[in-house]
Amino acid sequence: MTRWLSVPPEPTVLTPPDGLAPERLVAAVRDPDDDRVPCPAPGPAHAYLGWLHPDLEVNRRPTLAAVARSRGMTAPQDGELRGVAADLRTLDSGATDLAAARRRVARTGTERDRLRERVAELRGEVQARREAGLDVSDAREQLAEAARELSEATTEREAAEQALARARERARDAYDVREERLALQDRAANLQREARATLADRMRPHVDETLAELGACPLDEADEPTVALAAATVARFDAPIVYELDHLPPAVAADRLGAVVVRP
Repeated sequence: MTRWLSVPPEPTVLTPPDGLAPERLVAAVRDPDDDRVPCPAPGPAHAYLGWLHPDLEVNRRPTLAAVARSRGMTAPQDGELRGVAADLRTLDSGATDLAAARRRVARTGTERDRLRERVAELRGEVQARREAGLDVSDAREQLAEAARELSEATTEREAAEQALARARERARDAYDVREERLALQDRAANLQREARATLADRMRPHVDETLAELGACPLDEADEPTVALAAATVARFDAPIVYELDHLPPAVAADRLGAVVVRP
């Protein structure tokens, strides 16, 4: 294929060849098999904000959740979601793999126990430094991070145990696979909605702050393109963004977005 653009690694503004429709450019950026725009793979936010244009419709909750994902954030529901997904794969395979479920329980238990020890060590270090009159800020920060990882590992372990229990039940009894699949899919959909809501709530203050910087109304009142621009400013992008808004000059937008901007 003929390459349309050579994408630099730093924020800048590019112009595609004359007559190239924006939708074709966006599709090329998002297609891993299309080498006409050689660039890193688009991240979670690109599906919602990779093409900023005046007619863009913004579904606020999933968009803000994708922004959070692009920044590496996780949701409390992620561990159980992985467990439900594993169960669905087991059902789809038509067999109950008890060995895999047991390995998952063992692996997640080992990780949880390791983090428990790490949290205990850091608590001791914080206490010792406090008693010695030393600065505890770094140790306390490490403790908070380890405690967060332990919470996630504990959730993952619980999900693994639940998955193993369900696998054993399926091995003993002839469940109706279709009914179980529907229940798991329903549970997955509920968890996904809960995760999106959690992540969107975390992002809302940041997007509102950006909207204020743009001189716009709050999130629930601002027009769609302005919300999209504010959300994109908060998100992190690896792939180029097709930019057709007039809110900011393209060069300013590239700098604010921290991304390569393509101006059709």
